Amino acid sequence: MKNKKIMVTKILSEKTRTTQVEAIAKEGEYEYQTTYSYNENGITRLQCCIIQKAKTDLGEQTVHAGYMTLEGDSKSMNFPTGIDIVPHISMFENILKEVNEGLITR
Repeated sequence: MKNKKIMVTKILSEKTRTTQVEAIAKEGEYEYQTTYSYNENGITRLQCCIIQKAKTDLGEQTVHAGYMTLEGDSKSMNFPTGIDIVPHISMFENILKEVNEGLITR
């Protein structure tokens, strides 16, 4: 049997292509699990999940300590009550700065 080529008409035309990166930053007992996406115009989205790691008698335990995002020009942050948010916001700004600087050098 001969291979038949089927002609398919494309219905999509690509407008842009986005790359997604997963990274992690550690500061003291906190881990910043970061995912960001970028295209030729820069960052399109950055998400940062904050995990607090604590050693207990039962071993290492992890607790969700907050969530921060950048979507377009909007920043959004969500923290449990009673947590000091200042160091996390500072870390978020440092992560954004590092990602932006990395994109400029590409």
